[in-house]
Amino acid sequence: MTSSLLPRRRKRAAVAVLAAIAAAVPVAGCGDSSGSSGGGGNAGADPAAFLPASAPVYVELQVQPSGDLADNAKSVAGKVLRTSDPAGTVVGWLDDAIGDRGASYERDIAPWLGQRAGLALMGLSARRDDPDIVLAVASKDDDAAQKFVDARVKDGKTETYRDVKYQYKASDDLAAAVVNHVVLVGTDKAFKSAVDAQSGAKLADAGAFKSARDAVGTDGLGFLYADPLKFFNLFAGVASGSLSSGNAQGLRVVQQLLAGSGLQSVAASLNVAKDAVQLDAAAVGLKAGAARAASGGDGPGAAAAVPAGSWLSLGIGDVGGAVNGALRSGAASGVTGGMDPATLLDGLKSQLGIDVQKDLLSWMGDAALFVRGTTKSSLSGALVVHSKDPAASRAAVPKIRKLLKGLGVSAGAVSSSGGAVGFSVREPSVPGGAIDVAAKDDKFVVAIGSGAARDALAGGSPLSGTEPYKTAAGLLGDTKPSLFLDTPQVVTLLSSFAGNDAKWAKAKPTLDTFGPAAAGLTKTDNAIHLKAAVSVP
Repeated sequence: MTSSLLPRRRKRAAVAVLAAIAAAVPVAGCGDSSGSSGGGGNAGADPAAFLPASAPVYVELQVQPSGDLADNAKSVAGKVLRTSDPAGTVVGWLDDAIGDRGASYERDIAPWLGQRAGLALMGLSARRDDPDIVLAVASKDDDAAQKFVDARVKDGKTETYRDVKYQYKASDDLAAAVVNHVVLVGTDKAFKSAVDAQSGAKLADAGAFKSARDAVGTDGLGFLYADPLKFFNLFAGVASGSLSSGNAQGLRVVQQLLAGSGLQSVAASLNVAKDAVQLDAAAVGLKAGAARAASGGDGPGAAAAVPAGSWLSLGIGDVGGAVNGALRSGAASGVTGGMDPATLLDGLKSQLGIDVQKDLLSWMGDAALFVRGTTKSSLSGALVVHSKDPAASRAAVPKIRKLLKGLGVSAGAVSSSGGAVGFSVREPSVPGGAIDVAAKDDKFVVAIGSGAARDALAGGSPLSGTEPYKTAAGLLGDTKPSLFLDTPQVVTLLSSFAGNDAKWAKAKPTLDTFGPAAAGLTKTDNAIHLKAAVSVP
């Protein structure tokens, strides 16, 4: 075991351990966010004000929450960990992580730990398991923080960079110092970039970062910021030397899509209610076309209308419009080589013998995918597409069968019954042994499993009338769910597959803690928001 700031075998792992401690501390350190107990400090310092504006990824945590947030974190953690003392449990984990020299959380970290900690990713290596990262943790007692740093990098050397004295251990590439009431810990390169930021461009002042914070707020337990294009370029720069020409071309296509989408940042805020964990994520700066493709139609309505008893429902708004929008965005960004969507679809027509725009996309409206069943034998589900033109969707059934036959797929004859027209494709690997394709009235269905096609076409009791759906939907506030997951049913299904597996038996009690979950999209002037929540009853 090494004798660095925090013990781990791998080079640079000490920083990852301290980050893990920061992630766990909200339970262990709830409540006391008072000012310095001596030696100066700033418990409420903004970590992003001490990190470089060039950081492509940043994660922030409230390591000393207070008030309702602290109470809620303890409540949920107690349920998940199945203990009346979640703080004691987490402190025990922390002491195991830092205890190689007799250190403890209560004695060596709690006295100086401020309210917030932020971790920035600054670079990747060719191995990609050795990143350049730097952690900034607010200090409420700089003397106590300095003692901790000195003790934990005892075998390091005192170095100076831009008049900042810091402890550095070359064997772990680990640098640490207390700078302006913040503990900075990181790899040497990332640490120095944070020191540079004190007199240069700070992350907290960057326009994209401010927009990300404004989109989701920072009042929750955690906050995530990412600049997708910066991160992709970082990854591509490391990976490009080992990729084939085909994969390198794929990277360039993704880069063009990101650049053409207008996406400035991705942000997420994690919050904890008394009986739920909630997430608010946002894609900021998307161009109008991409935003419309992500939020058009009525996906929530489609998700709510699937048969009651489904444990999964995923609604997609205006499928035809979304596909056409994606094609237009691809053409605008140059991904299609300047070829317009109509030309692309005409090319598919000549190859497949079906007019994709006229025979399929033109009538496709809102859609939903549902799955039900808690054993392998009872599994079933379907994709249900609302048809804007019932005659066209009925006419598409034999055309799809003809296409499949041309591709060598053995499809049964088209038949009509009870106003529905459809056919089946034998497929032993799926529940029920067949894939059913059918259309009736304003519904087009692709289904597997016993009774799924029938129930999808017939309607009946909708998912929206069930208690699990109502519970999950209520967690999202004004946002209507496009995704519903009945977690208890999923756990029952997994149990039927796991049998007596020991690892599953150990994990199941924790999974049993969670109730139904839901997620939904909303659109603001400059962002697409994804709100998600899972109940912890």
